[in-house]
Amino acid sequence: MKIGGKSVPKSVHTDVLVLPRGEEAIVIKAEAILDYETFDKVCPVPEPPGKLTKDGWIPDKNDPTYKSQVEKRGRQHVGWMVLHSLKEVEWEHVNEDNPKTWGKWEDELKEAGFSSVERNLILGLVLEVNSLNEQKLKDARESFIHGQERLRAESDGQTSEQKSTPSGKPASEQA
Repeated sequence: MKIGGKSVPKSVHTDVLVLPRGEEAIVIKAEAILDYETFDKVCPVPEPPGKLTKDGWIPDKNDPTYKSQVEKRGRQHVGWMVLHSLKEVEWEHVNEDNPKTWGKWEDELKEAGFSSVERNLILGLVLEVNSLNEQKLKDARESFIHGQERLRAESDGQTSEQKSTPSGKPASEQA
């Protein structure tokens, strides 16, 4: 695929969190997840129950079982994101192949000695690397505009209009 005649870069956004530990530091690297297809296959979106009426199928999104399934899937999604974004972490209790373990990421970090604040920072890193916000979009726009201005400045093409054309009429009078 190309946009504006250029191939779309396939780089993955990464970010790091550095947590102090006395004279050392713990560096946690997070990588953006490009495809959620595997999560959706393992944990499909739950369907609400409902009833068939003369107007068609009416889903009951207030059903307690359905709400519980949606909440469970949300927790699994967060766990899956943590697991797949923090690729350099070697988990002891969390298993990539077992969705029942994905929610244990926070307990395992706690067991390893990370404080509540540090666990929240780690989760924030995962969420940040996997999202766009207004600041990221603003930075991208400014980078694009700066690049366009630099290209114009480097151009050796003509920057002003000709005073006259071969016929002798000023270019500004031609329409």
